[in-house]
Amino acid sequence: MDICSYTGRGQIYAYYTPNYVTRFELLRINLWWQTALLTIVLAGGITTAAAQDLPPCFDREHFRDPPWIDGTRYCLEHIITDPAGEELAFTALAAAPDGTLYAARPLAGEVYAITDTDQDGLPDSALVVADELTLPNGLDYHENALYIAGGPHLYRLSADGTVETLVDDLPVGSSGWAGSVIVGPDDRLYVSIGTGCDDCAPAQAEQGAILSFALDGTDQALVATGLRQGGDMAFLQGELWVTDSSPMSSPQPDELNRVRWGDDFGWPSCDSEAASATGTTCPDSLPPALTFPAGSTPLGMTAYTSETLPRLTDTLLVTLNGSRHTPQIEGYALAVIHIDETGSPLSSEILIPVETPTRDKGGYSVAEMNFRGSGFWPQRPLDVAVSPEGWLYLSITGGQILAVRPA
Repeated sequence: MDICSYTGRGQIYAYYTPNYVTRFELLRINLWWQTALLTIVLAGGITTAAAQDLPPCFDREHFRDPPWIDGTRYCLEHIITDPAGEELAFTALAAAPDGTLYAARPLAGEVYAITDTDQDGLPDSALVVADELTLPNGLDYHENALYIAGGPHLYRLSADGTVETLVDDLPVGSSGWAGSVIVGPDDRLYVSIGTGCDDCAPAQAEQGAILSFALDGTDQALVATGLRQGGDMAFLQGELWVTDSSPMSSPQPDELNRVRWGDDFGWPSCDSEAASATGTTCPDSLPPALTFPAGSTPLGMTAYTSETLPRLTDTLLVTLNGSRHTPQIEGYALAVIHIDETGSPLSSEILIPVETPTRDKGGYSVAEMNFRGSGFWPQRPLDVAVSPEGWLYLSITGGQILAVRPA
């Protein structure tokens, strides 16, 4: 392996070329053993190694480069690669208190539980714990159960291994995809639903919206409307946040929205950015709390409240899935959103790939980092989750899951 470092902007940047080790072990076992092991996993019987003093990043068996990261604070490590699953092998992620990492494989209709079998603290062995689902695309773990949004369905995977369909008529429209699911501090389910097209009006009020349900799937309520393609959601400091993406090839920026019951964000009748530019107003809709460059495609999101990575405490982490059909590379990054004392978001900062200095100018931009092979591109980040220890898990296309731990 090659290890290099240099100093710039008052920081030391380290990068390295690893000898890749594929750690993916897919366990295909009979139904009896599958049910038995799943019961143990969901009940907390299989745990990861306790948080421990970690060796230097260079000495860890599975450290990863690229993409580049600030090596003075963070260590990027490779967990799993499953090339057989192709681009969407692992999409949505959710971490349980016992250390189990859950990952969705939507096109196969499967959800995996990934556990630490070699006691190095990182999950490495994957077991299918739910199958024959419809496009599972959102996961959230709450009180010994995994909630799954998939197509028109809301599912609940219980500790005994049973999968229950809570809702079977989410208004996903022609796209067939639900957005995400999260359990709020009020013990209610929140589900984001897209419009399913680039420039059409929703066919019904519940499309382009956020819906809420009781934990058993009853008591449906409409929370917010006016989203084109509502993505992931997160609760931070009691506030609900949701990402939203503009149409592909559109000059309109992508959005981060703070959500309160009854809010409308304007899609498709009002583009708040265009209204601001022309001096018009949208009195019945809310502007975004924060925007991302057009084409960034904010997709996955989680709230980070741990102190393990102190510069990230009380922030939102957002995966920028990246641009399509445009000459300029946008996104392909993991962004961190800092929240001020009033609960309002400040500008976004790119965590991965780290922007680095060069000898002849101020530094490489994120787009340049991606173009030169030091970022995620051509792979796309999909989702981000937080482990009980406060580490980050990051799914990217190509069947890969990465971890970010302290350096």
